[in-house]
Amino acid sequence: MNALETRIPLVVVGGWGVDAAMLLPLFDRWPGEIHLISLNDALMSRCDSVTEVADYLLERYPCPSVWAGWSQGAQVVMAAASRGFAQVSKAITLAGFPRFVAGPQWPAGMTADTFEAFREQVSQNAGFAWRRFQQLLIHGCPDGSQARQELRPWLARGPLVSDLNLARGLDWLGSEDQRSLWSALPVPTLHLQASEDVVVQCWEHTFHPSQIAKVVSVPGMTHWPRGQALSRCHDEILRFVFGKEVQWTL
Repeated sequence: MNALETRIPLVVVGGWGVDAAMLLPLFDRWPGEIHLISLNDALMSRCDSVTEVADYLLERYPCPSVWAGWSQGAQVVMAAASRGFAQVSKAITLAGFPRFVAGPQWPAGMTADTFEAFREQVSQNAGFAWRRFQQLLIHGCPDGSQARQELRPWLARGPLVSDLNLARGLDWLGSEDQRSLWSALPVPTLHLQASEDVVVQCWEHTFHPSQIAKVVSVPGMTHWPRGQALSRCHDEILRFVFGKEVQWTL
């Protein structure tokens, strides 16, 4: 493998109410340029849907790249992959889902009652609801004390988006259903599921994505890929992108 083969740009899209920079430890020493995209006010104020976000990002990042999406960001990445085959060479989802809310033939989502209750909390006190959601990112971590310490600075910074756009992001989560897209996507995809996720359940046994997709349930991983789960995620991504054991060194 030569240097040009390993210098692959990476586009990383964060999820609802989170900073994409929270994923930087996962991509430490990635051999190429990294573009971190958070679903912040600047982005959400100019887009009316997940698809519009995907189209906007495809315009901004036209070079062939690996795209990785976390949580709601996974839906953005998959939408981009379906609309820009030449630009999204490979797709990676982290604690992602084709549909967020449970429904017919989709038991893995958040129950509709729970989702509506959370939406109501956001409308009444968005800051409190946002902090509660951040705690769910690490709920179930085997190293709870360390996880809380790592989460603390992100909590101190507060949300990246206004109350209005937090609510709009929930509207997107409530309406987006990409099951057909995920089932037929011709782009090589790696789905890294979190075995300890309390935000959404693992769907590896109830939903079958495209034949060229690989689904891996990462032991000990919660909705935020961190801690001991980083090593497994790192290894799976490395094999998926490069096809062999290599080191991410520049």
